[in-house]
Amino acid sequence: MIRIYFDWNVISNLKRPEYKSLKKIIAENENCFQFLYSPAHFKDLMKSYNSENEYFFQDLETLNNLTKTHLIRWEDNQTKPKSATPKEYFESIKNEKNEKISSLMDIEKIYAELDDFSEEESIPKFGNLMKTIFKNQPTGIQINEENEEFLKLMFPDIQNNSTMWDIMKGVGQFSENILQNKEYYKNFRKKISEKGGKLTSNSGNWEVKEVITKIDEFLETLTPKLNFVDYVEKTFESRKEPITNYEFFTSAYFLLDIIGYKSDKLPKKTDNAQNITTDGEHSFYGAHCDFFVASDKKLLTKTKVLYSKFNVSTKVLTPKEFIEQIQNSIHTLPNLSKDNFVADALKYINLKNAVEFHKKSDEYATDTYAIKLPNFYFHFFNYVIYQHFENENLLILTFNKRYKNYSKFVYFTELENLINNVVSVFGYNENNVEYKSKKKEFIYENTENRFIWQSPNVTVILEKEVEKARANLIYLIKFNV
Repeated sequence: MIRIYFDWNVISNLKRPEYKSLKKIIAENENCFQFLYSPAHFKDLMKSYNSENEYFFQDLETLNNLTKTHLIRWEDNQTKPKSATPKEYFESIKNEKNEKISSLMDIEKIYAELDDFSEEESIPKFGNLMKTIFKNQPTGIQINEENEEFLKLMFPDIQNNSTMWDIMKGVGQFSENILQNKEYYKNFRKKISEKGGKLTSNSGNWEVKEVITKIDEFLETLTPKLNFVDYVEKTFESRKEPITNYEFFTSAYFLLDIIGYKSDKLPKKTDNAQNITTDGEHSFYGAHCDFFVASDKKLLTKTKVLYSKFNVSTKVLTPKEFIEQIQNSIHTLPNLSKDNFVADALKYINLKNAVEFHKKSDEYATDTYAIKLPNFYFHFFNYVIYQHFENENLLILTFNKRYKNYSKFVYFTELENLINNVVSVFGYNENNVEYKSKKKEFIYENTENRFIWQSPNVTVILEKEVEKARANLIYLIKFNV
């Protein structure tokens, strides 16, 4: 299915009359689309949670009807597809208390808990040991006229003789101020600007593909001389664990805002920097889909910049653009009783449009072309591999799904809908016990599996390729001479 991620503003506005056309598109193509939701949606939604707020439950119902069971979540250092309705997810988190960041990052508390654990396990008190080490380690920071204002803003009690332990104790409160105190964050951003750390006012007019290059040029005029990616990575340099994709992307999004590229003005009374971090999460999760749709222009532009930099092929559109363009991505399934499905497939073959070419070799049995499809064949495949074996009068077309984004997975429901669509064209007795068993295995088991349809000149194979975790639809077309 065509995988789509709507930003929260789009979902919450589906109830508005001006979104009637979008709702119509969704309803008419229910079997083609798959909408995902993430914890970021609930960060937006839960702002209005009140057991008496009927609008909250209307929005939850909208999210539930739209996304069904398709949850996407960062978990165990990877993005995972999960099966849970938004209503089920809400029930699992509604009683969670939002503990203050300063409490979560209270280094005294963390190390005390480590000592308690050490005592229970009859091992040395590592918390107290680490505390002693950090208390004896100077920061290496010398306060002067140039940096004093900044340092005092971040760590009010900092002195020239402060230790690393003093800094570590202040990080939690600083993080809380940045994320939850709007005026503090805006003032911090302003101080960066006053110190020359803000992009020029015309940066908003830069071409998307040039933005990071121009930011690199700007950042390398500062001290230290680092480029955009270096600055993001430097945020995590003191940590032993490597930076994750989720942390890297969302930090990159936040850095764009801090240095003045399409900065969020945070106009609402309840706004704070967490709005920006949540937008970064939406952008990250959208990078696992075919389409990312949002109505916030700054979110859209920053997303386009990062997708361009990190080679994410996901299309970034406004709701209006989505309505105008989505029909071109939908494949009208061929009807065997009326149409020739081979002719339907061959219309996509234009070798001039090949994005990859491999000449006949030990690895490739014949010249091999990869062509990007203009739509999603059978609402799923986005590439076709073309191979012509002239001596055998045989043409092989292999349709597959290539993820030129952050996705490395397929939902069970995507495989189920793919089977249903292919079977609707080529036929199968759906009450057949063997079919039901094969279908279940194809969807849920991590084993090679295939459905085969044969006719005198054409063999159709729907296979599950375990090694690359994808499904292929193969046409073996024999030509009569």
